[in-house]
Amino acid sequence: MTESNPSPSSGVLSQGLISMAAYGVNSVASFFAVIGMIRLLGRDDWGLFALAIQIIAFTSMIADFGIGPVIMRRLAIAPGRAASIVLEATTSRLLLLVPTWIVSLLVGWWLAPGWEFFLLLNLMLVNLVISAKVPVLRGTLESFYRSQSRMALPTVTTAVDALMLLAMVLVVPASFHDPVRAMVLYTASNLLGALWLGVAGWRFIRRLNTESVRVTVPGMRELLATSAPLAVFLILNALHITIDSIYLKHFHGDAAVGLFNAALRIMTPLSIFPAIITISAAPYFARASVAEDDEQRARMSRLFSLSVKTLLIGSVLLSGFGVTNAKLLLHAAFGGKFDDAALPMMLLFALFLPMSLNIFLVELNNARGRLRENTRFAAILAAVSCVSGVFLISAHAAPGAAVAKFLAILAGLAFLIFHSREGIAVAMKPLAAKSALLLIALVGVRLLLDAQHWLLSNTAALLAFLVALILLRVYSADELAQWRAQFASLLRRTPGGTA
Repeated sequence: MTESNPSPSSGVLSQGLISMAAYGVNSVASFFAVIGMIRLLGRDDWGLFALAIQIIAFTSMIADFGIGPVIMRRLAIAPGRAASIVLEATTSRLLLLVPTWIVSLLVGWWLAPGWEFFLLLNLMLVNLVISAKVPVLRGTLESFYRSQSRMALPTVTTAVDALMLLAMVLVVPASFHDPVRAMVLYTASNLLGALWLGVAGWRFIRRLNTESVRVTVPGMRELLATSAPLAVFLILNALHITIDSIYLKHFHGDAAVGLFNAALRIMTPLSIFPAIITISAAPYFARASVAEDDEQRARMSRLFSLSVKTLLIGSVLLSGFGVTNAKLLLHAAFGGKFDDAALPMMLLFALFLPMSLNIFLVELNNARGRLRENTRFAAILAAVSCVSGVFLISAHAAPGAAVAKFLAILAGLAFLIFHSREGIAVAMKPLAAKSALLLIALVGVRLLLDAQHWLLSNTAALLAFLVALILLRVYSADELAQWRAQFASLLRRTPGGTA
């Protein structure tokens, strides 16, 4: 992997292709590595392990503090100051690690007082420095590479982390029967990627840097002040994500945490679908949001319509198949150890559709500079999760946690729909009705043939979905033409061609 500047004809494309391949390897390797860990640890030990991950996922937002997007913009504008910008961000995050560590241990001691969980938390806190999954310090270097449109190396090192973990699960499975030893290996799997990215990143920074290196207290203070609004959003959103596991541990113990998080892990790879659509559309929304002419605004409406339709169709497909195949997926993944997680998993698959819309609308707000709307959205998620979770989780354990998460997602979606569509003229009611009919067609056929072989029933459901998609004319003729043009453009973008 060289750091020479890419040529205009191949650099951007080759970086993109490498990133896509590495991201795919990372997703697949991570999925199977975590599934293997869950099977080896069992319900109680996995529950304790997952609780440590969830607590640090929440408290790490204190150290993250939303700094990434701020320094990415500064690095893109002034690469000559790269060393100063990166060192100020790194120093700020290292200082923020102190309150992060204290809060993490206090929460952990309240939930599970004992040396085993204390060790798990401290080992997981080490990952804040070396892991790309909790982007505190490696996230600073990732922001630097992103600012230079050079994401190949960060994604490759993340894939290396995932492959290292998968190799450990396969080579030394006996070590994953104990949660502390499992956490040691989980932490060690991130070392090679962290070292590689750190050394290569600093060399790249020194090559770009042209100004004297200065890390000042006023500069760090100004960085934190600029990042604060995004930090509030991240902390509130992390609270919404984590509070389920905290309540489950408090009311029902490790097994309930393990049950819910096993179902949640099956869902995790699906988030790539709405992420791809939002990342693709975000730059166009950003440009259109500052345009004054009617043509640009009309183009934004057309892009919004096409994106939302694609998002809804894909989400209906994934949700429908997930809900109707939850038992099959759990049994295949965990060999019967977590079969009673079927109901929470069905509920989690059902919420994938509104969750995808939330992801898209949040990024739409980011692209249009409406960050306050996203902070209010995150506050709604956190409030509904915290309040409803007390009653639902205490009474119904893992299914209650899934319902509480569902209510929070729906409340957040209602807020975003009413506050994110200004200047965008799209008829949502007909689109929602067609999506409901598509879901009915898919789920109805799948359940009707449930007694048949799973391959036959799922194939018939897919055919019913495709027929309904054609009959309902979800896409207009112009939108179909736009899709054909996009595919034709994609096919022309070969490695030997013009980027």
